[in-house]
Amino acid sequence: MAKITSKTVYKFQYAVKFICTSDIPGTSQTTSSFPPGHYQTVVNIHNPATRKVKFRMKLADPGVISKWIPGGLKGDGVARVVCDDIQKFEIITIHGFEGFLVIESLRSLDVTAVYSAAGKNGYVVSIDMEQINERKLR
Repeated sequence: MAKITSKTVYKFQYAVKFICTSDIPGTSQTTSSFPPGHYQTVVNIHNPATRKVKFRMKLADPGVISKWIPGGLKGDGVARVVCDDIQKFEIITIHGFEGFLVIESLRSLDVTAVYSAAGKNGYVVSIDMEQINERKLR
């Protein structure tokens, strides 16, 4: 497997809309972006190859771009990124996050986002899945 260095040239990129926030009227968690409710994203990453693959991830929103977090998956391996993982990117969020999870890899991956929204009672009222297209770099 190739060693990852600062000069590593990643071949594929995935930009996943990543939302982890709540809009609760009458509190400090009121936004104009979303109707009242709780919003979460789960990103599933699958390595369809038989060999291990290295990748890296970062979070980006209009105010901040995080550091890159290294990752890797064995052949046919699966990883997931959830809202609780935001702290690993070492960014400060006060009322949640709305931006992008950017993944760069040495080989093609399967990347799927699952978006859910819950109403004021806490029950899920909406769920959607999206297969994220890869972008070839360089």
